[in-house]
Amino acid sequence: MTLRFEKVNGLFDSKALLLAFSLLANGIYIITIKKVRRQRSNKQNGYLWGCAYPLLLKGMINVGWEFATIEQIHEFFKGQFTSEQIVNKDTGEVVEIPSSTSEMDTVTFNTYVDKLREYASEYLGMELPEPDKNWKENENSARLHSERPAPATANSN
Repeated sequence: MTLRFEKVNGLFDSKALLLAFSLLANGIYIITIKKVRRQRSNKQNGYLWGCAYPLLLKGMINVGWEFATIEQIHEFFKGQFTSEQIVNKDTGEVVEIPSSTSEMDTVTFNTYVDKLREYASEYLGMELPEPDKNWKENENSARLHSERPAPATANSN
């Protein structure tokens, strides 16, 4: 069961919470309270796939890795930085399952990007540029300026 509550001015609707609990069968329960955050934005995802991953692919190739695609880079770094460990309680065997970046909230996504930037610096000797929330607009502006014809100059003859 997932319950969503909003706290306003230090208060929340305790009647709804008590009603939800009263509907549960007898037993032992674990309650996890988690702040709701916005899902990672399209701009964040654009930075990841349009800037960070292509640069990381080049950097990894430069240090000898035989990665061929950005998708491989994505899977590699998900395995490095987002994995959850699942333990077999009978054998003690541990497997790691990477999390999805598309399911991350904005804060978790920023932490993931920070880890990518740290990895690039420490292991690849390169700096990934800071995420720029206006990167698309800046790219379009730069393109417009580069496509303008050169201003006419007066001939001094």
